[in-house]
Order: sequence, then structure tokens, then C-alpha cells
Amino acid sequence: MSNKVESYRHKTRAVIFLMSAAIKNIYGTTRTLIIDHSFGDGFYCVLKEQKHVSSHELKTIYDKMHQLQADVKHIKIRAAKPEDWKHLLTPRIHTVRPPVLMLGEHISASYEFTNLDLSALPHFELMNYDRGFLVRISENGDELEAYSDSPKLFGMMKEHEKWGRILKVSSIHDLNKQIMEKGFKQVIWVAEGLQEKRIAALADDISNQKGIRVVFVAGPSSSGKTTFTKRLAIHLAINGIQSKYLSMDNYFLDRDKIPPQADGTLDFENVSCVDLEALKHELAQLVTGLPVNKRNYNFVDGKQQIMQDTMDLKQNEVLIFEGIHGLNPLIHEGLSQESYYRVYISALTQLNIDNTHPVSTSDGRLIRRIVRDHNYRGYSADDTIGRWNSVRHGELSNIFPFQEQADTMFNSALIYELSILKRYALPLLKSASKNTVRDRLITLLSLFHSIPDRHVPGTSILREFIGNSYFKY
Repeated sequence: MSNKVESYRHKTRAVIFLMSAAIKNIYGTTRTLIIDHSFGDGFYCVLKEQKHVSSHELKTIYDKMHQLQADVKHIKIRAAKPEDWKHLLTPRIHTVRPPVLMLGEHISASYEFTNLDLSALPHFELMNYDRGFLVRISENGDELEAYSDSPKLFGMMKEHEKWGRILKVSSIHDLNKQIMEKGFKQVIWVAEGLQEKRIAALADDISNQKGIRVVFVAGPSSSGKTTFTKRLAIHLAINGIQSKYLSMDNYFLDRDKIPPQADGTLDFENVSCVDLEALKHELAQLVTGLPVNKRNYNFVDGKQQIMQDTMDLKQNEVLIFEGIHGLNPLIHEGLSQESYYRVYISALTQLNIDNTHPVSTSDGRLIRRIVRDHNYRGYSADDTIGRWNSVRHGELSNIFPFQEQADTMFNSALIYELSILKRYALPLLKSASKNTVRDRLITLLSLFHSIPDRHVPGTSILREFIGNSYFKY
């Protein structure tokens, strides 16, 4: 994985630790900082005891951060002890724990590498948002760009936070406690039920909008798009609407027609690799009820394959189109806005390690992908980690810029999933080459008690990664 990406992450953790030290310095124990989740170019935060944080309070915190940065200059560390993680109710840990961080009177456990040089931090700012605030952190060391809001994404995160309250699980401590007290079956059943209810509501929304002919489903890697589309098709059928499936992968250009990148590789994440002319023409044909030839793409030969068999859409049918560019307006050109519905899906866990360490949503997806790549593609953890930076770059360029254009969003994260994935991913990671990504994921998974996978329903999105799904892929 790119050193630049990892370096930014290490500096981000230092900014968060500096902010928590500043708040501790100002408020003592009367305020509890909670880093709720990553959001945009930073993190959404709240002060637990307050319903609102004023601009004046944010300026006081910001000024204190800069004062500490100038006065202290370096974060100190000491070796971690078992009691430093006792509050998480972790199982016995046999891996090396990251050190405890210290800044003046403020002490905190850490769970990944953190940059200790406060003079090397990127630009940051604090701004009011919802009932809390955002800490925005510059990625390139430059000044921050003008803020671009994502209200639909934030709404999806708040919905999942509500699910956590229903499940009484918001942290690793809560989940480990449920597992130790044998309450995990209820957590699984309710978590899966909440997702099922959400998919049913989504199908109802599609069914109630007359004239919908295409449902575009898009989202980043390892979001569970394929299982989601199959479950959506079931709920549409309950409403009397049959569906057919089409993958964007079938519309890649022949490999010799794709311009290579500067390093000679092909960027299949870029929309320029898609035969847009053919795709738009055939979508228009299907929407009007005309047949099109079925397609396939031979990734070995790098060639399009056009079959003799045809497909069409009957009056009571919709087309479910899955692909990373499904929200890109270029795909929808030529279709009336009333004829399609756009769904953005991603796995955005709301689980926290502790108050200032949210579980990274991209780490959660990477763990899913490591397991899936090993089970179905024969890749090692080294292979998957090595490709991840390229995958993330493609998401940042081709998926995330269009996420707010979705008609609805679906969060595929399951609050219990890392306790299932642990038994699959941990052995793969332990056999991988040592690096900060591998070490961070091992530390994260080591915090969880395991849950036997026999309790995961056959229709669960998680089955797309661990196997034994009721669906065929």
C-alpha cells in the first residue's frame, strides 16, 4: 500500500490525539470526546455531555491544540500493558500491542501506528456540524479545500447509529460483552432483520414510483453489492415486480482499445474503460422493451463476447444494473429521469474501539476483501493489500464523487461481522509480510471475541465473503 496513504493516516491519528489532549486540558473530566466516525475529509465528533458545541468552544479547542503543538512538539510513548486494554473485554492477546501515547497529563492506548512528531502535522480545522463538529484534515499538507457536504451519507450513518442503540452495541466492549454472555445470537438476528427491513422498504419505494425500468446499484469494493441485488430482487418479486440482472463488467472495452496508464497498467476502475456507446444504446433498447444480445467479457483474452441469446424487459420487469459507475451521469444519458432509480451501497461500520478510535470503514472492507480474495480468487493477503491502494484510488475518483446523486443509500455493514471474519482473516494476515497495514488489521481483529460462523444466515451479505451462501454468484 502507498506510503503516502499510510503516512497521512498516521498523521491523522496524531491530530485526533492532539485534539483529545486539548479537550482534556480545557475541560478535565467534565467533557467526553467521542470520535463518532470518519466523514468527508475528516471525522465527525461530539462532546457527549453537550447537545451542541458552539463556535467559541471550537475556537478555544483549536487554539489549545496549536498551543500544545508548539509547546510539546512530540508525543511520548510507553509500552502497553494488558490493563491498558482491559476495558475492551478482549480475549487473551498474543500479538504485540501498539504503545500507549502520552501528551502532558493526557494518556491513551493506541491501536495502530501514530506519527509522534507534532511539528509534521497537516493543516486541520474544526467546524460546527449537526449537534457536534467536524475535524477536517488536509491530505496533501496544503490548505483545506472548500467544504463539500454529504447530507445523504451522514443520514445513512445516523440511521446505522440508531441500529447500534437498538442492538445495544456501539463499541467493541459492548459486542464482546454480548458474546461473553451468550447474547450474540440475538445481535445477529436483529442486525440481519434491520437490514432485511431496510431492503424491503427500498423495494417498496421503487415499486411505488411508476415507470421505473432500471435500478442502478453502485458502491465501493467489498460492499456486498451482489448479495444486495439478489435480496432486492426477492423483495421486488414480493411486490409483483420481476427483475433481470446486468453487470457493467460485461461492457468493458477490448483490452487493446483501453489506453494504458503512465506505468503501463490498465485502470479498469476508470469509466473510460467502459464501452459507453454500446451500454447506453442497449439500456435505451431495454427500457423501451426491445431485445438486446446478451454479453460477457473474457478477462483472460481481454475481449467482449456478444452472445446469440437475447434478453428483454417485460412490462412488469425491472433491470438491476450493478457496477461501480452506476451513479455516473454518463451512464444515464439518454434515459428519462423517471425511468431509473439509483442506489448507493457501502459498508460503513459505526462500531468504535473506544471513544476516540472508530473502526475504519475502509479497513472493514479490506478485511472482507482479503477473505473473499483468498476463498474465491486464490489471492494471498499480500496480494490483496498490495492492490488495495489502487482500488481506493479508483473509488475516490469514480464512485465517491457521485454518491450524493443516489436516490437512496444502503449500509451493508453488520455490527457483528468482524467477530465472524476474525477466524478467516487473522491466519491469512499472520502469514503475510510485515507492514503497518497488516499489523493494524491484526491488532484490530485481536480485540474481538470470535463468533461461530454457523450462526450467520445463508442469505446474509457476510456469506458473499465467507462462503456457504444460499445464493449463487
